[in-house]
Amino acid sequence: MTQTRPYTTEYHRINASVFKSLLTKLPGNYTLNAKHLSNDHCNFELKENESGDRSVIFTIDNKPHNINLSIDNRSVSTKLYLCCPYCRNNRQSLYAIKTAYACRECIGLHYATQSERPQERLMRRIRKLRTELWGYDYPEVNNLFAQATYWPKPKGIRWKTFYMKRNKIGELEDQYWPIVDSNIQKLNNSIGR
Repeated sequence: MTQTRPYTTEYHRINASVFKSLLTKLPGNYTLNAKHLSNDHCNFELKENESGDRSVIFTIDNKPHNINLSIDNRSVSTKLYLCCPYCRNNRQSLYAIKTAYACRECIGLHYATQSERPQERLMRRIRKLRTELWGYDYPEVNNLFAQATYWPKPKGIRWKTFYMKRNKIGELEDQYWPIVDSNIQKLNNSIGR
């Protein structure tokens, strides 16, 4: 099957947290420590305007590429955002493309989970809930052939909470197996022709 959608995992990105330390530094030239990015995508200039707003300017293919740093003080901690140069929306991360940085929506990227079939999505959900309850080191946590109904209660959790979470996992497992049976039947029918 040919992939028709570009995914976020195929592009390198920069996160706003990388630039948080620059909020207290003097304007000047800086470099990102990223081996996977080109020099144009790593070297930038930090500028500050008269009102105190800061921005970083990357020179990519001899053209300045301005990314504003936006601070959100609504929560207890100061949150930093990168302003996408194309749509002007605040983002936590921007993706590196050949001649610029842009947000996921402007480039047209998708998350891999958006292309999952219902069976794959259900598998991921079951494994996530199992891991939350029993932890990564439980031997059968990723084995969907093993039913979680008979697994022991972990220490430090109330019985009522344990039953509620285990029953939720059991409901999802009950939804999962009919889908698998249907897919196996379809496969057998196509092979039997």
